[in-house]
Parts: sequence; C-alpha cells; structure tokens
Amino acid sequence: MEELLRFSNPVEQPPPRFTREEVTIRGVTIPPGEAVMPLLAAANRDEAAFERPDRLDITREPNRHVAFGLGLHYCLGAPLARLEGRIALVALVRRFPRLRLAVDPARLRWRSSINLHGLRALPLHLT
Repeated sequence: MEELLRFSNPVEQPPPRFTREEVTIRGVTIPPGEAVMPLLAAANRDEAAFERPDRLDITREPNRHVAFGLGLHYCLGAPLARLEGRIALVALVRRFPRLRLAVDPARLRWRSSINLHGLRALPLHLT
C-alpha cells in the first residue's frame, strides 16, 4: 500500500502554503507572505530520497513518502485511507485471483488535473 501511495499518490499538489518568515531553500530566499507550491508527486520521485524512484517496488523499505503530506499539514484521514485501500485491494485480488488489465498499459489515460491524480478508467478482466 505504501509503495502504491508513493508511486502514484492521489494528491499531486495540495493548496499553496504561505511563508511566515523569510526562508532559504537550496540557496533561494523566499520572503515572508509568499506563496509556496509543494509538489508531493515530485517529492515522492526524488532521487535523493528514493533509489530508482520511477520504479514501482512493493518491497521498498524504508518508504518515507509524503503522499499524505507532512507535519502540521499531514492528512487526518490517512489511517482510514490506508485501511480502505488495503481492504479493497485484498478483497479484489481474493475474489478475482486472475485479475489483469483489459488493455495495453500504454492505452491507459490519466486525469489532466494537477491537484488530483488518477486514471480516467481502469479496464480489467475479472476472471
């Protein structure tokens, strides 16, 4: 579940944050009151944080992704979302053990929103 969240987190870009005081990040100084646009999807693919970040690896350990944010802005619903995801995936695989894509992966289309990430449709063979 954690690797799926890291690899394809549902929220790519949360609402903007505003600096309370001057802050310097990687040599760039941001004055107080400026908008900062965090990109969770980019952070979860950071080569400095993850070995081979563009590879889906369900055995990845440790997996310190930020799919649910971080610190003060950490998603309150994260534990419920994890539980729901696990229950749904386990139930789906148990009921349809030979589950497979019904189309070539190259034909999958993603939503064009920068805020919420996900497939437009997921055609499956449920056998």
